[in-house]
Amino acid sequence: MPVVWNRDFSFTKTKGLCFWGKPIKISDKRMPPVETWKDSVLQKKGDCWYLILCHRITVPEPKTEGCIVGVDSGIKRIFTATNSANSRTFTFSGGELNGRRRSIRRTKAKVQSKGTRSSKRLLQRMSGHEAKVTTHLMHIASKKLVQYAESVGARRIVMEKLSNIREASLAKGKEMRDRICRWPYAQGQFFVQYKAEAKSITFELVSPKNTSRGCPKCGHIDSRNRNGLKFRCLLCGHKGDADRVASANIRNRSVVSRHNLVTEGSRNTPGSPEPFEISSEDAVHNASLVLV
Repeated sequence: MPVVWNRDFSFTKTKGLCFWGKPIKISDKRMPPVETWKDSVLQKKGDCWYLILCHRITVPEPKTEGCIVGVDSGIKRIFTATNSANSRTFTFSGGELNGRRRSIRRTKAKVQSKGTRSSKRLLQRMSGHEAKVTTHLMHIASKKLVQYAESVGARRIVMEKLSNIREASLAKGKEMRDRICRWPYAQGQFFVQYKAEAKSITFELVSPKNTSRGCPKCGHIDSRNRNGLKFRCLLCGHKGDADRVASANIRNRSVVSRHNLVTEGSRNTPGSPEPFEISSEDAVHNASLVLV
């Protein structure tokens, strides 16, 4: 239930928190300053009511020193991150998210097949359940990623710009198209961006072209370098986890693009004719590899 600050609820020193003019007792002491309160949502879970309070924060100045964190996004692993300071790796599996979403869709399909009035009412109550589960888990994943970046002293988080990946999947099979269309990559990037900026960490998107195929050691690019979650360069023999290799390539691409911007006035990187663009073939290739 949406509730609006200073319309549906208010706070005074004498009465405390009031909803529609009636004082309410709050058990959680972690209340932000009243001056920063904005619109919010009121939810009931069991016998308890929860106020999901939106409040305004002051974004600090971005850091000028620290390492760079490269993040590879996928369906099987939501986030895989490495940093330029040490060998610590962060991964957040997509198993729980994918499993819960499949379960919700199967349940909805069974209910819908009944065709009764009660089943239609149940479907109405279930509407939006999958989106809520997705949002909740993406918040958890993005929060843990930013905490990892903080722990390694990062000044910048770099991810891939996958803006046309859904259009690129139209030529693929129905199952692949469905999985990519349901992949909440944009939501995850949005959550990471604002959570990172609140911690003085800047956020950047780079071209994903060949990040899954290129070797971070010698630069050799070949689609055969990657086989599922395993990577082995056919030229120099470098081996590793494919998602970790991709995250290292993303991190390195940020450094190269910024160097080119300073020296040549362009963000173009080697092997990327157009800045921040990805071909249809490369987009679907990057996504399909993580489904193996």
